[in-house]
Amino acid sequence: MSELVTGLQQDHLSELVRGQELPLPALDPAHIAFILELLQRAYEGIKADHPEAVSGGEEKDINALMVHRLNHLVGDDPLASLMVRAVSRGTETMNFNASCIEKRPDIQISLTGWQHLFPLIVECKLIDRPKRKTADMYCRDGLARFIRGDYAWTNREAMMLAYVRDGASIAHHLHPFLASAMAKSPPDYSVVTLPQKCFPALPDAAKSIHGRSFFYVHETQSGNTPGNIAIWHLWVHS
Repeated sequence: MSELVTGLQQDHLSELVRGQELPLPALDPAHIAFILELLQRAYEGIKADHPEAVSGGEEKDINALMVHRLNHLVGDDPLASLMVRAVSRGTETMNFNASCIEKRPDIQISLTGWQHLFPLIVECKLIDRPKRKTADMYCRDGLARFIRGDYAWTNREAMMLAYVRDGASIAHHLHPFLASAMAKSPPDYSVVTLPQKCFPALPDAAKSIHGRSFFYVHETQSGNTPGNIAIWHLWVHS
């Protein structure tokens, strides 16, 4: 039975990565900045139009509103439509070794001029310390998925989006948490560089870099390492 599973896993992987050299090339920082700004615009729009959902709804409710608004923005903005093909929520994908073929990242952004099978992944989390939704949960249930190869294992970058309800910020909450993680031996969350503010136009955005704890197992690149991953953090505030 195990041989059959292994064979099926290789089948899934070989079809997904057919003809691709991994990890894929890095996205242009200008494109990253534009997408982060698009996410910020979408959030500000739904906060204005649906304040109760933003201030009190569940993460899945905000994600659904975000995806709808992002697709409308892409359709209405000629520049956005040149860069983004479509935005989806909960679309099934597989992890790095196809041991799970039903992973569902929160938001996937399919880019024009880019293989649609390898979208930009955005993992979303609520930050609300009174409800125990903290930087620890943000990293344990979000960031860790990129490090162990659940999400974005073909890519060199991914995004994390925090819906902040308690006044927390990257500088005062995520940065100290990851600094403590980095001081451990070996570092928790494979921290290579701590979050650094990346785009002045965005109130609360930063980039951190992390190692990845897996190897490629598909036949053409078996044993190769994926290298580090850049995580672009955007914290938006209710």
